[in-house]
Amino acid sequence: MKKIILGIAALAGFAAANAQTDQNDWMVGGNFRLNTSDNNTQIAFTPNAGVFLVDNLAFGGNFSLSYSKSGNNKYTSFGIGPFVRYYFTTESQSIRPIIHGSFNYLSTKQKIINVSSTNTGTNFFIGGGAAMFISKNVSIDALMGYDRTKYKNFDGSGGFAFNVGFQVYLLKDQVDKVKGKK
Repeated sequence: MKKIILGIAALAGFAAANAQTDQNDWMVGGNFRLNTSDNNTQIAFTPNAGVFLVDNLAFGGNFSLSYSKSGNNKYTSFGIGPFVRYYFTTESQSIRPIIHGSFNYLSTKQKIINVSSTNTGTNFFIGGGAAMFISKNVSIDALMGYDRTKYKNFDGSGGFAFNVGFQVYLLKDQVDKVKGKK
């Protein structure tokens, strides 16, 4: 009897992770970062939305908002750009490997001792990780990879980055209902 119950539970778990990354499905999510230390605060929010062009391949856009303060120095940044993400393996797995790449155009305002200036630049991230589906339509994502930022008239900097976020998957039928097509 235990084997039957465990088998049914496993089958239900696999079925729950079904049909999130099919062609024409949507994903909406992002990540949030908060870092505080002595006389230093960083807050960042990066939402995104995308559509699956083919099964397992999503293309979309993201924007980022961030604020940091270190002593009397303050930085506010806004970024916008595209992303692409590919999910490996089948939909029946609750943990799915992914690769992710994004590119953002940035505008940053800095205020250093009552002197303000604005600078523009670019940022890109390329990496991999996993999407852990905690329900049929929600995953918690962990990504690690290379992140590089370059501002106009300044040397660029880059290095290892680790991001944790989430995604909500909207099936094509659900999106059509919202749009009033069904």
